[in-house]
Amino acid sequence: MQETIIDFYCKNCKKFLHVSYKVTGDENALILPNAIIKCDHSHCKRALILKRITEKKLLEGAVNGKFYL
Repeated sequence: MQETIIDFYCKNCKKFLHVSYKVTGDENALILPNAIIKCDHSHCKRALILKRITEKKLLEGAVNGKFYL
């Protein structure tokens, strides 16, 4: 079985957020619950809290291993 890794990107500035997620196979599992991810690029400065995002949503929204938040 091949390991799937999804990288997180900012949907505003399209930059990598330096966070990746390794898919476990449990579609109902919450990913990084209550984790705060910051986009530290000079013009963006967004802070994101992941709530109610499951692996199923992550896999549906990912394109070529990239998920835009």
